[in-house]
Amino acid sequence: MTEFLTSVSPADPRDEVGRFPVWDARALDEAVSRAREAFPTWRATPFEERASLLRRFRDAVRADAEPLARLISREMGKALWEARAEVASVAAKIDLTLEEGMHFVAPLEARPGTRAGFHPRGVLAVLGPFNFPAHLPNGHIAPALATGNTVVFKPSELTPAVGDRLARLYRNAGLPPGVLEIVHGRAETGALLAAHPGVDGVLFTGSWAAGRAIQEATLDQPHKILALEMGGKNGILVLRDADLDLAVAETAISICATTGQRCTCASRVFVEEPLVDSFTERLRAVLRGVRVGPPLDPGVFMGPLVSPAAHQKLARFRALAAEAGGERLLPAEVDHLPPYTAPGLTRFADARQKHPYLREEIFGPEAAVLPVVDLEHGIAALNDSDYGLAASVFSRNRRAFEQAVGRVAVGVLNWNRGTVGASGRLPFGGLRKSGNDRPAGILSAVYCTFPQAHLEHPGGFDPASLPPGMPPP
Repeated sequence: MTEFLTSVSPADPRDEVGRFPVWDARALDEAVSRAREAFPTWRATPFEERASLLRRFRDAVRADAEPLARLISREMGKALWEARAEVASVAAKIDLTLEEGMHFVAPLEARPGTRAGFHPRGVLAVLGPFNFPAHLPNGHIAPALATGNTVVFKPSELTPAVGDRLARLYRNAGLPPGVLEIVHGRAETGALLAAHPGVDGVLFTGSWAAGRAIQEATLDQPHKILALEMGGKNGILVLRDADLDLAVAETAISICATTGQRCTCASRVFVEEPLVDSFTERLRAVLRGVRVGPPLDPGVFMGPLVSPAAHQKLARFRALAAEAGGERLLPAEVDHLPPYTAPGLTRFADARQKHPYLREEIFGPEAAVLPVVDLEHGIAALNDSDYGLAASVFSRNRRAFEQAVGRVAVGVLNWNRGTVGASGRLPFGGLRKSGNDRPAGILSAVYCTFPQAHLEHPGGFDPASLPPGMPPP
């Protein structure tokens, strides 16, 4: 009997988005085999032909933009304004990959007779997250296909309909059979795919725990490339000379974007002591006014959390805030009914970060405000983390920001911008539990390929080229 995933809208559990068969080991084997069989022909397809297919996909996404955005909102719970921005990023990724990203895998020539080229790895598994169910998988799929790999894609079990729509848009653009396979299932299916001997690499976005499981499952396959982007416990540092309006607005957005379900959302806010009272009151007022509601309603900033389990996790962490030594500022009233939630804010008397509330990723709109003495104390506080994805520094003085550059151990460090901002023209990745030094963004094509060096000679033997003591043939 076939088992099915039933996708329901987090905004209304009565709204069934779709049903998708769970792929067992045999069906997954067949999908990997089809991708393996398609690889030699796809690898040999001229780049411009592959690029043309990707551009047709880009155009199809733009033509389907509003229905796709509404599907993302309906299935994941993301506010419609954010879902529309996500769809725009899906299309933009194609141009960035083809026009700029491929420069990083262009052939190298050190001098005549010494060169290197970059070549596709083979079959790459893409394991997609729920929070950006179209954009983040596509951030792996597009460079993988552009560089000549074939792909087996498993969407999140929470957003299978968006994943299915994405794969269908690719197929409708003219991809040959087997070049992009899609498999549905829960964590067990993802684990089988990651460890499959027919897979040459795993491109993953998700939690640290899931990334760690992938590493463990592939310990005996050291040849298999792992590109792991695994979340964060991101911090914001607000110095005494910061533009207060800007710092408050960007911090609020960084806490609440995607209902706090972004790997770059801020959950630790360090404020220099002279500013901490005024900043905290202003931030509290803004967060209290954030509009929460059905994601398809106009004017809603924050939709529901993706699932009841996500709501329960957030509630557990909020219950720990007092145990961690924090004073609960928001929500002061009874929280919204699941899966909706209000933004949460807790204030601490110092910047010590020992408790799990201050060290573990929460993945919801919840943040702590902690005082710091000065810039140096703030840098140390930002670095007091097991993660290292994103951080922001707010100051009118660029020199203060420059003192943090390279010293704050994160992959993304912003000045007078929130933590949730990222550019597709820059690398994107993190340190420590946030990643394994395979940054995505503009460098995605690099982990989809392997370099091959060549020392070349046109022929013609010269006995004088022999080293001392080696007789001529």
